[in-house]
Amino acid sequence: MVHVWQEQYGQPGSRGYHNKQWAAQMKAVGLQPSSTGMPGGRETGQRVSHYVIPDGRFAHAFAALQMTEWKLNLQSAHRADGGRKNKTKFTCSSCGQNVWGKPDTQVRCDPCGALMIAQATR
Repeated sequence: MVHVWQEQYGQPGSRGYHNKQWAAQMKAVGLQPSSTGMPGGRETGQRVSHYVIPDGRFAHAFAALQMTEWKLNLQSAHRADGGRKNKTKFTCSSCGQNVWGKPDTQVRCDPCGALMIAQATR
């Protein structure tokens, strides 16, 4: 969120460098920049993580959201292809060796010579 803000309204650091402006905006939204992800880390640099500032804006917003019945849905978004998978797991009925391929692939196990069977998907 802060990266997008800085790209639109600020002065992004060169080549992914997290600069002082980025660090200041992170703190403004309630996230403490830290190169270690814990107290004491550097606030600027190429690789900078963060942690939540206790009693900061982010902590308050999260607490308010947590009090509602809102849930974060981590399932994939609707796909235009109807949700069909483009890879299928095939298993050798003799030795159990597995391989992945397109759903309509015909696969034979090299060591056994047996035709591999597509596994049911959930």
